[in-house]
Amino acid sequence: MASGKLPWDLEEEILSRLPPRSLVRFRSVCKHWSSLFNDKRFVKKHLSRARPQFIFLTESKKMYSIDIDMGGTIEVRELSYDFHCQPMKTKFTTIMACDGLLFREFWKQGVAVWNPWLRQVGWIEYEDKSFHICGVGYDSCRPEKGYKILGYIICIRRVSDSLQEGYYKVAIYECASQALKFIDTPFNHWPTKDPLSVNGNLYWLAHNRETLEYFIQTFDFSMEIFKPFCLLPCRKDYCSNELVLAVFKEDRFSLLKQSFETRKIEIWVSKMKVDREEEVVWIKLMTLPTTNLPKLDYKYCGISYFIFDDTLIMCCGDDETGAACIYMVRRDMFKKIQIDSGIVRFSHCVYLPNLLSVPFVSQQV
Repeated sequence: MASGKLPWDLEEEILSRLPPRSLVRFRSVCKHWSSLFNDKRFVKKHLSRARPQFIFLTESKKMYSIDIDMGGTIEVRELSYDFHCQPMKTKFTTIMACDGLLFREFWKQGVAVWNPWLRQVGWIEYEDKSFHICGVGYDSCRPEKGYKILGYIICIRRVSDSLQEGYYKVAIYECASQALKFIDTPFNHWPTKDPLSVNGNLYWLAHNRETLEYFIQTFDFSMEIFKPFCLLPCRKDYCSNELVLAVFKEDRFSLLKQSFETRKIEIWVSKMKVDREEEVVWIKLMTLPTTNLPKLDYKYCGISYFIFDDTLIMCCGDDETGAACIYMVRRDMFKKIQIDSGIVRFSHCVYLPNLLSVPFVSQQV
């Protein structure tokens, strides 16, 4: 259908509902359609309608997007390897999402900023190769996103003539200025798992050893400080259940709790947006049956999940073989989909496919 036969606002509405891989092909149809890629309002509208999927990395260079529709059909699409460097064999690379962009660490080399659908790759390389990335955020007080990387460097100091000890120095790498600066702060409540990036800040689960309470810890990139965010709505008895934090509807939290004994899963969600300056209120969204659910404790390759249309969609290793699997669970349905029996070591994260251009672009395929 020719573009002139429909009102422009109706055309835009239709295009905003298409997946990025289709829109990239349509870019050459006409100048008007191509201009939408540079329209921040349209890109934001398209992102708000995106359905979450998984980005999946194997030990080798293989990378996949994993899309699941609500009927349980899974689409595994291999992604092009657009990076100019290779992962080191001795260190498996990890991947994390920040506001629609993917950040992939290459140990002792740098960080790639990636949008697989636009096939754009930016490269961040810091001088100190011992800097280890923890998470990515930005100063939300500024109109333009100045991306920053939170990480640490392991240093060695001499205790005596015959004894040395290692200690951590927390640091921030400012991507725009390419400057690495250290923060004078205790190394307490450091994330043991990949933290979540929400509206520019990092969030992860932490434990107060004195009160035995579990809470959400945050790193504020605007103020460059660590601080507690809120208590959790449920207890985590030591070694008796598993807790996993995720993003719910872009700017809220969801918390998955699994009982070690019964395998029952509860899903809690925060009532308000994360950036609201008020006390966090939690709502129990669903309780899922125990039949066939995997044990989530001590998963070697971690757990990622999202809630969509009252369905839990989760990626983790199989209990017996460790092979990568996708689980779809709601009250009236359980599906287990094995991605590949040969994949037992992998990295993964939840991602919203989008049309966001990559900053620091050094490569476009």
